[in-house]
Amino acid sequence: MIFEGTCLNGRDGKVTVSTSNRLSLFFHRDSQAPVAIPLNIDAVTVQHHLVSLGKSPKIKIIEHLFSALYGLNLFKVKIDFGSDELPFYDGSSAPFVTLLSRIKNSSSVDHFMPERAIIVTESDSFLHYEPVQDNNLNIDMQLSHPYITTQRVIITVNKKNYTREIAPARTFVYTTEDDPRLKNLPPYGIGVTRKKFYSATPLRFRNELVRHKILDLLGDLYVIKKRLVGKITCKNTSHYLNLKFVKKLIEYLKDT
Repeated sequence: MIFEGTCLNGRDGKVTVSTSNRLSLFFHRDSQAPVAIPLNIDAVTVQHHLVSLGKSPKIKIIEHLFSALYGLNLFKVKIDFGSDELPFYDGSSAPFVTLLSRIKNSSSVDHFMPERAIIVTESDSFLHYEPVQDNNLNIDMQLSHPYITTQRVIITVNKKNYTREIAPARTFVYTTEDDPRLKNLPPYGIGVTRKKFYSATPLRFRNELVRHKILDLLGDLYVIKKRLVGKITCKNTSHYLNLKFVKKLIEYLKDT
């Protein structure tokens, strides 16, 4: 599946995803030999609320593609990056899901369930994991901010729920009325001020913001390369907090 489109930096982006017997990532530049990119927590960085992978090359804004792969249970694929930034599309993962859903995933996917609670906190944000014996990942997420009423979603992560309830949710930013971006809002993302929501198209969900937070969380969990089983209860998450949680999960895997 080939994905092409405009990146946030204004340039063209391209990435290809194909079936494989294992997860592998490569960067292609012109006619040069492809460069393998390891997917591990030490190679993941966050800057300006956007996630990048690698150092040289460094692939920017990977979270929406990774979220789609997690939501569709695609952990055995070959990813070929044809640019150092991924297409942003409408600020959701739905464009990725549309094509990725055609991939037939016949291989079994490794999953794991830590046998103890894992908690990460930061200021008024927290992420609490607990084991649950039902072979699913259940998420109960809240989002609070002075500009919005509290939003909450409780969901079991599977292909159907992800495709319908999470993938269409677009990225957003809290800002002020004098932000010049609000006067010519691009066809992606949502601007949230104390007075109102700004969007080039109608909101897709009443609680679209917290749904996108779940989208981001799943993209960050993809770094583990396994499907997590259990229950996550969380509030006001961020990529920083998510990756702090991922590090604890990886430490747990190393110790067991």
